[in-house]
Amino acid sequence: MSETYQRIMVAVDGSYESELAVEKAINVALRNRATLLLVHVIDTNAYRGEFLMSDYDFNEQIKHSDEVLSHYASIAREKGLSDIKCITEIGNPNTLLAKDIPQKEKADLIMVGATGMNTFERLLVGSTSEYLLRHSQLDVLVVRDGKKTF
Repeated sequence: MSETYQRIMVAVDGSYESELAVEKAINVALRNRATLLLVHVIDTNAYRGEFLMSDYDFNEQIKHSDEVLSHYASIAREKGLSDIKCITEIGNPNTLLAKDIPQKEKADLIMVGATGMNTFERLLVGSTSEYLLRHSQLDVLVVRDGKKTF
């Protein structure tokens, strides 16, 4: 049985780990002649309580998202991929990436970089990749840096 993916969603945040996921997602999209969905979520959980997001902070987050997505889209185009969609959403990254965006965009594979957090850090802040593995109904590929030693 040969499975091909048609709409590959990759979560990006500008980190080294998400860059690895984008590189792998571009290659998978090219092999499958698939659409690449580059997704960045502005996490509103970081602005709860007394830390409210000002208009300036919000505009800076949107600007950063546009820059990161444009950068990755240009890399994908340079490698020969033409079917690319850039998506910025605002809210809880876990639920948006695991359910809402994949359903809306009809994704059939989610790719994400491993955080590299240790067990204690995951306990404190959680791990998006771990949440995706537990809650997504789609295939999830967590991209790891094979050169990194912890």
